[in-house]
Amino acid sequence: MKKKILVVDDSSSNILLLQNFLEDEGFDIQVASSGKEAIKKVDDFNPDLILLDLMMPGVNGLDVMHSISKDIPVIMISANKDPKLVNEAKANGIKAYIQKPIDFDEILNEIAIHIK
Repeated sequence: MKKKILVVDDSSSNILLLQNFLEDEGFDIQVASSGKEAIKKVDDFNPDLILLDLMMPGVNGLDVMHSISKDIPVIMISANKDPKLVNEAKANGIKAYIQKPIDFDEILNEIAIHIK
C-alpha cells in the first residue's frame, strides 16, 4: 500500500515539482494550494505525512498546524529564513524544516525518517 503525502504550497510550480517527483518515488499524493484547503484535505485524505509551506496568504502553515487534530508528521518547506518563525514552527511540532529552493534528496531523507 502506497504511503500518502499531502503537499501544501501556494506556488503551483512548487506543487507540480513535488507532486511529480514524489509520485515517481511511489507515493500517493494529494495537493492543496492554500492552508484552508489543506485543513479540509487532512480529514478526507488522511495522509501519512504533510509537506507544508510556511508562508501562504490567509491561513499560513502555522495556522494549519494549529488546526490539525491528528498526529501526522509535518515537514515544513519554506524560503523564509527568519529564525523566530523557524523556532515557532519547531515549537509547534514540525518534524523538520527544509529551506527552499527544494532539495529533493533532503526531502526524501526526511520522509524516510518520519513516515510511518
